[in-house]
Amino acid sequence: MDEIGQGYLRLALRLDQHFQGFVDAYFGPASLKHEVLAEGPRPLVELREDAAQLQAAVQAAGYDAQREDFLARQVQAMLAVIRNLSGDPLDFGREVELYFDITPEMVDEATFELAHAEIDGLLPGRGSLVDRMNVWKKQMELEAANVLPVFERALEETRHRTRGLFELPASEDLSLDLVEDQPWSAYNWYLGKYRSRIDINTDLPLRANSAVPLLAHEAYPGHHTEHALKEHYLYERGGRTEHAVQLLLAPECVLSEGIADSGQDLIFDDATLIAFLQDELYPLAGLVNADAERDVAMMHATDGLRAVSGNGALLLHRDLRSPQEVQQYLEHYGLRTSEEATHTLRFIQNPLFRSYIFNYSVGRRLVAPLLEGEDAAANFRRLLSEPFTPTQVRRWVEASTAG
Repeated sequence: MDEIGQGYLRLALRLDQHFQGFVDAYFGPASLKHEVLAEGPRPLVELREDAAQLQAAVQAAGYDAQREDFLARQVQAMLAVIRNLSGDPLDFGREVELYFDITPEMVDEATFELAHAEIDGLLPGRGSLVDRMNVWKKQMELEAANVLPVFERALEETRHRTRGLFELPASEDLSLDLVEDQPWSAYNWYLGKYRSRIDINTDLPLRANSAVPLLAHEAYPGHHTEHALKEHYLYERGGRTEHAVQLLLAPECVLSEGIADSGQDLIFDDATLIAFLQDELYPLAGLVNADAERDVAMMHATDGLRAVSGNGALLLHRDLRSPQEVQQYLEHYGLRTSEEATHTLRFIQNPLFRSYIFNYSVGRRLVAPLLEGEDAAANFRRLLSEPFTPTQVRRWVEASTAG
C-alpha cells in the first residue's frame, strides 16, 4: 500500500470512531483496521490536521487528474464532517456541497403537480388522488410468505440481464435478509471479496411492483455490481488503496446512487419489464388481476416525485420548518401514506442521512444524459468501474453535449 492510501484508510476509520456509520464498508487489510481500533479515538483536532496533510500530499503526488480529483474531494468531505463534529457546524446547504460536490436546490412544486396529473390519468375512479394511490399500493402488497420468493426471482432476473451486459467477477455473490426498525427501505452492506448482504426493511408493506426496482438498485446493476467491479479493477488490479473503503458522506455516493437509480432502465425496456411482471412475477406473488402495463407507466409517472424528499430536507434543515409541516408536505406532494411520510421524515432527520437524501434524485439527473442512445451501456460500464466525482461527470456531460 502507498503512504497516501494508508493515510486515507486510517483517516476514514478514525473518523468512523467519532461518527459511527461514516465508513459504509471496509475490506482493506485487517491488520490496519485492528491497529486503528486498538489506539482508540483520536482527537478531532488531530484528525483535522491529518486530513489537511493528506489533502496536501494528494495535490503533490502527481496522480492522474481523475484520481487526484477523486481523492481531493473525498478528503474535503472528511474535513467538512470533522468541522460539523467539532462544534462549528456548516449551514445545511454548504454541508451538502462539501459532503457531496453538489448544490441542493428546491425543485419547483409544478414538477410534482405534473406527475400528479399523469398519475391521476392512470388511476381512474372516485376519491381523492391520494386515496386512489393508496388503493393501488394496497393491491400490490405481498403476503409475508411471498416476499422472499418474489424478491429472489427479481434478483435472479436482474442478475441474468446484468451479466449479459457486463463481465462480473466469477465469485461475486450476495444474500437477502428481511429486517425491521431501520430508517431506510433497503440497504446494501458490501462485505468485500465481491460479496454483499442486502437487508430489506419490513417496517412498511412490501409490494410486488417494487421488487425489480429495489433489486436493480441494490444489486444488479446497482450497488453490488458497482462495488464488486470497483474492488476488482481499482483495488485488486489497480492497487489503489483508497478503494478498499467506502464512505457514506462523500462525493462517491452521488454517483453510486445515480448508477443504482438508473440500473433498471438499462437492463429492461418497458415491453420486457411488462412481460416479466405479468407472466412471472405477479403470478408468483399471487396477484391475479394486476395490470403490469399500468404499473410500469406508474413507475415512470412517480419518477416525477423523486425530489419531494429533498425538498422536505431543505424545508426542515434550511428553512427550519416544523417536522409536522414537513410531514404534511411529504404526504401531499409525494402522495404518501402517513406511515410512508413518517418513515421519510425519520430518514431526513437522521444525522447520517439528512444531507444524503439529495444523492438519489440529483445523482439520477446527473448521469441521465450519459445513459441515452447507443453509448448508454459503455458509459454505464465506465461509471461502474472508474472513480468519478460529480464535477467530473458534469464536465463529461458538457463535453459529450458539445461534441
